[in-house]
Amino acid sequence: MSGKITLQSLADYTWTAINSDYMLGILVTSQAEARIKGEGWSFGAGKTSFVLQYAKQFCYGGDWEAVCKHLISFAHELKPFVQPGAKRTPAVIIDDMQLDFGKHKSSDPDLKELCYYLTVQRPNLGVILGTTSHRGMLSKDFREEIFHFEVIVPKRGLFEIQQLKRWIPFDDPLRVRERLEPFGVGPFLSLEPEEQAWYDEWRTRRDLKAMERLRLLKQPGEEEEMRLPSLMNFHEFELYFHKVLGLKAEATRLWRLWKVYRREEDPWPQLRAWV
Repeated sequence: MSGKITLQSLADYTWTAINSDYMLGILVTSQAEARIKGEGWSFGAGKTSFVLQYAKQFCYGGDWEAVCKHLISFAHELKPFVQPGAKRTPAVIIDDMQLDFGKHKSSDPDLKELCYYLTVQRPNLGVILGTTSHRGMLSKDFREEIFHFEVIVPKRGLFEIQQLKRWIPFDDPLRVRERLEPFGVGPFLSLEPEEQAWYDEWRTRRDLKAMERLRLLKQPGEEEEMRLPSLMNFHEFELYFHKVLGLKAEATRLWRLWKVYRREEDPWPQLRAWV
């Protein structure tokens, strides 16, 4: 067939996604090993070094500045790239996905909606590159729906590519199965000193933002007592309801309370009536 695309490497898939209106998901991990025996580090293995170099070389044609502009960690930072009518973006890098896409948010309806929205917005985003310790740390929807390849870094300077294959069993068609298929191995280098310095500074700023979100680690009095944060998603509302207010409610009731909170300009009268 004339013009048929041959996909023989991860780079082939990347270029096809960018140039042919597909969306490709590549997750870089280090803790769980596949064929190559790994050292098992959950951090410090070089995942970010690999993913930044990969994005620079295969997604942005050597343009480091473009890579810097598309490095994020939080779900809300995806918004400019997935808005309807937004300019198509070659690649977005989500560093340490467990911070905001972790399995602790598997029941978060906002994150679920974002995941499935991404599956229909593929023309706006070519490649999603993510890093985390192992795939099991991610929320169920992102873990199962977004990624096509897992790049494992068993030790610093070495990568192993596994393609995530899914198939439908004849005798159980509603349960899609999944397996890994080896796709190649190779070495990679550390970031250039100036690139590493930029990333270290960026990560420090990112970590400060992450600490601001860790409400459970704050001491009493650090925030105004009984203050209701604005625009909470369901996961944040659940933590606030149980940990800050010290109240209990079964999941269905709590979900209806969250709906009241999202509808009302001043939710406290309704919330008191429910409680």
